[in-house]
Order: sequence, then structure tokens, then C-alpha cells
Amino acid sequence: MCGGIGFSYSDIKKDELSDFYTSDEINEFKRDGEVRSYFWQKRPVLPIIVESGIKLFDWGNRDKNIKLPKTGWARIESVIENKWKYLHPTEVIILARRGYEKKVWFDIKNGIKGLLVERDGREVVYMITEKADKEFMANIPHDRMPLLSEAG
Repeated sequence: MCGGIGFSYSDIKKDELSDFYTSDEINEFKRDGEVRSYFWQKRPVLPIIVESGIKLFDWGNRDKNIKLPKTGWARIESVIENKWKYLHPTEVIILARRGYEKKVWFDIKNGIKGLLVERDGREVVYMITEKADKEFMANIPHDRMPLLSEAG
């Protein structure tokens, strides 16, 4: 799977980061040149391209009071079977440079495919996953992996 991502600090406006992170966290990201977001954080985020540039969105849903799937991931099989259709999702590209799973970081070349959904004024992004290939499973012992974008 992919429980964390790293993305370029320089791609995100500081005021956008300040909506989600403390000034100490932002200073660390600036120093490292990379923002790291993990699904288990208090408020995980995913960066996607929108008309106005790059914007951060909440990563999935963990709130039982919000009528959205209680997860951060969408299996490609369920997307193909139209199980997400009732949410009128928009396919997006998550601008991750690296992924994190099972204490292992791995490189991501062109981002990860995701679904942007909106319900009751709340917009969230779910990361699309697929069955892990042999190369992924040799490095990360998980049967699912992020669906990578082919766009460059």
C-alpha cells in the first residue's frame, strides 16, 4: 500500500501549508525540501493539481460522522466496478515524489492516481491502489501498491 508520501516543499505555497501544519513543521519541511504526510497523522493531506495550481486536500476520511468511505484508499477494482460512482469522483494526480510503507521509502516518478470527492461541502482525496507487482512486493511486503500515473 502507501501509508505516507513525500512531496516537494517548493511546490506548495506557505499559506497553504499553514492551514495543515505548525510553523515548526513547516520550517523542518523547508530545511529538508520535502513535506511528508502520513495517513496516521492527525490531519493527513495529499497534494493535487487544480486549475489554480497545486492544492492540499484532506487524505480520505476517518470521521464516522461524515458520510464518506472510512478509508484513505480506493481499490482500482472498485473504481472500475463503479462502486465510487455515487460520489461523482474526479480522477486526479497526487504529486508524490516518494511513497512510504512498512518503514520503507520508495521513489515515485510521475505521481499517484487518486479520486477527489465532495460531500456536504467537504472535499477529500483517496489514493487509488492496485494489486502489488512482484517488484513492489520484493521491497515492501504488502499485497497492494499505489496506482502510479504514467503522465510525465
